[in-house]
Amino acid sequence: MGPLRVTNAGRPLKSAGPRQRALLAALLVRTRQPVGLSGLVEAMWGECPPNSAVANVHTYVSRLRRDLAEIGLRDLLVTDSGGYRLLVEHDRLDSHLFQTAAEEARTALASGDTVKAVAVWEDAWTAWRGDPLEDVPCAGWLEAEKVRLEQTAAAAREDSADARLAAGQHSTLIPELAAQVRQLPLREGLWQRLMLAQHRAGRRAEALETYHALRGVLVQALGVEPCGPVQELHQVILSGEPSEGEAVRPMQLPPDIDDFTGRDAETAELRSLLTRPSRSAVAAITGKAGVGKTALAIRVAHEVGEHFAGGQLYVRLGGAGSAPQEPATVLANLLVAFGVHPHAVPEDFEARAALYRSQLAARQVLIVLDDVTSMGQVRPLLPGSAGSAVLVTSRVQLVGARTVHVDVLGPEDSVRLLSSIAGAARMTAEPDAAAAVARYCGNLPLALRIAASRLARRGQWTVGRLAGRLADEGTRLNELRIDDLEARASLAWSYDGLDERQQQAFRLLGLLEVPDFPAWVVAALLEVDLAAAEDIIDSLADVHLVELAGTDPAGQGRYRFHDLLRVFARERANAVDSPADRTAALRRAFGAWLDRAVRAEAGLPCRFLKVRLASGQPASAEEFTADPLAWLDAERDALVAVVEQALALDMTTLACDIACALTTLFDLRSRYDLWRHTHELALAAAVATGARRSRAILHQGLGALAFYRDRYGEASEHFAQARGIFAGIGEVRGRAYSNLGLGSVHLYHGEHDEAAAELGQARNTFDRCADASGGAFALQALSIVHRNRGNLGEAAECLDRALTTFRGLGSRYGQACALFSLGLHHQARGDRESTERALVEAVELFRAASCPRDEALALHVLAATCAAHGDADRASKLMSQSLTVFSPEDESAGKACSLYSLGWVAHRNQRLDEAAACFDEASRLFERLSMPLHNARALSALSDLGLSLPGR
Repeated sequence: MGPLRVTNAGRPLKSAGPRQRALLAALLVRTRQPVGLSGLVEAMWGECPPNSAVANVHTYVSRLRRDLAEIGLRDLLVTDSGGYRLLVEHDRLDSHLFQTAAEEARTALASGDTVKAVAVWEDAWTAWRGDPLEDVPCAGWLEAEKVRLEQTAAAAREDSADARLAAGQHSTLIPELAAQVRQLPLREGLWQRLMLAQHRAGRRAEALETYHALRGVLVQALGVEPCGPVQELHQVILSGEPSEGEAVRPMQLPPDIDDFTGRDAETAELRSLLTRPSRSAVAAITGKAGVGKTALAIRVAHEVGEHFAGGQLYVRLGGAGSAPQEPATVLANLLVAFGVHPHAVPEDFEARAALYRSQLAARQVLIVLDDVTSMGQVRPLLPGSAGSAVLVTSRVQLVGARTVHVDVLGPEDSVRLLSSIAGAARMTAEPDAAAAVARYCGNLPLALRIAASRLARRGQWTVGRLAGRLADEGTRLNELRIDDLEARASLAWSYDGLDERQQQAFRLLGLLEVPDFPAWVVAALLEVDLAAAEDIIDSLADVHLVELAGTDPAGQGRYRFHDLLRVFARERANAVDSPADRTAALRRAFGAWLDRAVRAEAGLPCRFLKVRLASGQPASAEEFTADPLAWLDAERDALVAVVEQALALDMTTLACDIACALTTLFDLRSRYDLWRHTHELALAAAVATGARRSRAILHQGLGALAFYRDRYGEASEHFAQARGIFAGIGEVRGRAYSNLGLGSVHLYHGEHDEAAAELGQARNTFDRCADASGGAFALQALSIVHRNRGNLGEAAECLDRALTTFRGLGSRYGQACALFSLGLHHQARGDRESTERALVEAVELFRAASCPRDEALALHVLAATCAAHGDADRASKLMSQSLTVFSPEDESAGKACSLYSLGWVAHRNQRLDEAAACFDEASRLFERLSMPLHNARALSALSDLGLSLPGR
């Protein structure tokens, strides 16, 4: 794989003449096989050897033996069957290592693991240092062997390109393939993949040029046309159809507005900025509120969409609201839109931004950032390379962006907008009145749209009648100058057209600081039934005072405010409704969110450290019978915002209870950032107000979070705080859960006596307060203590009781946890069949309970079991499944255990360096996590297997 090199423990074989290199190459190519004298003569001289060839071979062999002995490789070259044999293991040859890695990469790609396939190929190519046998004069059969290695390399180039194409690395692959087709111009497979990469990267013209270049080469050199697959791809490119295997292509733009009017000059300028060859600048649309910035951005984005084969992203950053989106949250959502698994999104902000830029580098994407307040919101979302473009809307001037300022419409366009909504015939019949309406609206698109909507809803009105109403300052927009007051006046006019119930709903909804809301929130605010609430919210949507944001995963229609409408609604509420009425309305809405959240959470798997709140209503509410997890997913952002707003309004207990009700969702979805954010905010308020029970539950929640993130010192502190408070207020059940948490921490630290004491106390308390689930979790944990002490009989008894309890409760999650421990118990007994049976059932139950992280842990233990019994293929497949949930930045115990298991798999497959690296990294993680027993096992594996690393 390049110039011939031999090293032993860092000592290189000294350079030799060309014939001796040919001798060594021939013996290496047929390593561990006898090579006769005639074969060596042919490999070294070909068909015309000198008369002294055989004698020369003996001389070269003698020199080679001497040189090998000098670097500690004595007795490696032996005489055998009238020839010679070189006793070198296959795994010491770079060609063999490359071929092994290539097969592993091909297998990974065939199983759908593109990330692993690309990584393995990258490692494999590090062994390739140049042309095969680059400095060896080859003849005879050795020349044929060199040709075979060159063909192997070419085929590997094609397969490696397939992996990178599947991973979406189109743009970065193009220059590499372009260089390779210049080196191997008759290799059609490389040309085909170059065309495919150009096509998927949106570079259609280049792909067609590549086809014509290939055809020219083949016709001139061989007199033939390109092969069938290449011609088929050419037709696909000509038709503009997408090819198979394309990367996830997000298409997030909201629908274009049918009645969009005017803005021809602005549209043309923005098209030019976004479609120029070097799209490195940021294009920004700025202007006052209500002027139509978002509508213009969406219209332009749809028009230039064909230039962005990688898709379109749309983000509403909420800069004008009270709670603009954090860049870290936006990055996480965009990565998920690109197809990145939520568990694979890095927690670290910089790592998250780097992964986002890497995703963009392989695509041509249009990114629309709506309602930006500063460039600080924009910079983390900018691409790091050319090919994509960014379109921003903002109320403020943005330094560093190419800005297109948007003003009000002209008189003619204003009338056209009125006509498109209310009907052209009515405007044509009363042109003077139509012009007056536009003039009274100040030609501001938001005001025009509201006025036209009222006119469209009142078919009996003439345009003149509307103009007459607008002429009266009491009912007309009374401030039409170019400043924020214009928007307020137009909104006041629209607000005045509502009936009393609609106005009240509009005002109270404006008090909410949530991104969107369902119709039942109106029912809670106004104390009306759901049918009436739906009629009211739909009437507000008809006149664009709220807008329908879509249907959420739970099937609920969701509504949202335009920012200015929200501001105006709050102003009206402050003017009309008393502070007591406003607070009571918000408390009703927040209470409705809490009640539904508690009932939804009751339908999710009960986590073993969770102190659940009791629901005030039956859990059979219609909206939760289908999918409580989907409902919580849909309401997540609103509930987080409610926690923040409730705390700001000193509704501490209510905010704390909502934060606690969200922990199961955050756990299942691995949203540890939101878990910590809501709990720490709520805990600070609970401490300040002396809400002792809330403090205890929040400490318990933060302890569980720390425990799940393997931060055992922090977990112990929170559990201890919770236990003290629960004891002080006489809440024995809560104290039992704190004991369970503390016992679990002791267990992971290998402190069995302390763990047994805490867990035994927890079990006894759970039995006294009839908490069967808590008692079963305590028994499961106690079984681990007994197993670690070698008391397998007592461990089995605890597990049997726990599993029986969980089955009686119908808890799939609890059964899965108990079965997982049972698998480890059987493993300790040496019963492989029972171990695998229990772990397979645990995996299935974790999956059925929507607990992917627990499923991954069970998979990796099952993989380790298979590896320990020589089933390396199954172990590799299971390990690939289990590792998909861990990001590179993850430093959890789950990752450490997976690395430990992967080390055994690698060892079974004779990948000793990989095995040593896995055990070493697992050991370092276990040490950092204060898990001495696990660390000892990893270090023992390194020692027992004779593996070593620098510094160990």
